[in-house]
Amino acid sequence: MKKPAYDRLILSLTDVELEQFVRDWASSKGSIYFEVTRFAGTSDFGRDVVGFLSKEKHEGDWHNYQCKQYGKPLPTNTGICEIGKILYYAFMKQFSVPTKYLFVAPRGINRNLEKLIFNPTLFKKEIIDEWDKYCAKNIIDGDTIKLDKALKDFICDFDFSVISRVNLDDMLCDPSITPVLFKWFGAAPGEAPKGDVPTSIESTELNYINKLVKAYAEREGVIFSSHEDIASYPEHSNHLSRQRERYYDADAFKRFYRDNTDQSTIDSFSNDVYHGVVDICNANHQDALSRVDAVMAQAANVKPSGPLAEYARVPVKQGICHHFANEDLLKWQK
Repeated sequence: MKKPAYDRLILSLTDVELEQFVRDWASSKGSIYFEVTRFAGTSDFGRDVVGFLSKEKHEGDWHNYQCKQYGKPLPTNTGICEIGKILYYAFMKQFSVPTKYLFVAPRGINRNLEKLIFNPTLFKKEIIDEWDKYCAKNIIDGDTIKLDKALKDFICDFDFSVISRVNLDDMLCDPSITPVLFKWFGAAPGEAPKGDVPTSIESTELNYINKLVKAYAEREGVIFSSHEDIASYPEHSNHLSRQRERYYDADAFKRFYRDNTDQSTIDSFSNDVYHGVVDICNANHQDALSRVDAVMAQAANVKPSGPLAEYARVPVKQGICHHFANEDLLKWQK
């Protein structure tokens, strides 16, 4: 990944695009947020992108991402006024105070504002002492918000240490930014790790395992009560080990690209593999194990389209077929 290229692309976003980009970024942060919402227009009350931490939304904990796409570092007066605005509307009971407030400024913030952010007590003193300078006439157009005792006490109770700043380096160093860069700029997601095969067979893989065991039993003309019974058949035991390796390679592949691209990309890849092997699976074969091996050979030759094509190792494409069998999309016994 050439970070300077993404630097320029993010800096070229419009104000609205930056907010949409940050909304996607916040949404990509796993299970941190119950819901992510973008506010726009005159009724945003100082909110751009909000991450709610619970179903209580504005009545519970929430984070505010204040997006500032300026041609220069964010100035002090703008930063202080934005904090004054969010606190004023919280004081007016439009919402609770945010439990985290982030200035998302791709070009950074000026040194004075940065000093205030990294010195919360100083920030509190500055906004109170200089309320008339920064906030009084800048929160509501054509109106003056006086710092009376009730509002002052409310501001004094606010924890200014929850304010932070996010610049380009902060965004690009966050692991959760990868799927956003993929969505917006077609960033290469990188190669997926190989799968780790558990020593014991997991309950989640029993369906495809049992189907393989039936195929081995058919070939031998015996009845196997479980996968443990094939231990005395080295050829089948080794065959099963290879299939499990393929299954977990495909599992790691799917999880990695689900987290670093989007679900539709995985679905498209799987669909290509499925249509590449289903006719072979449905053809006539000597027995179920012959059908399995024919599908494995065909899967190795499938050439999927899309951004994951270059990362589709042979074991992954073969392992996807066992995922299909696990989901009853492919059947070895006819």
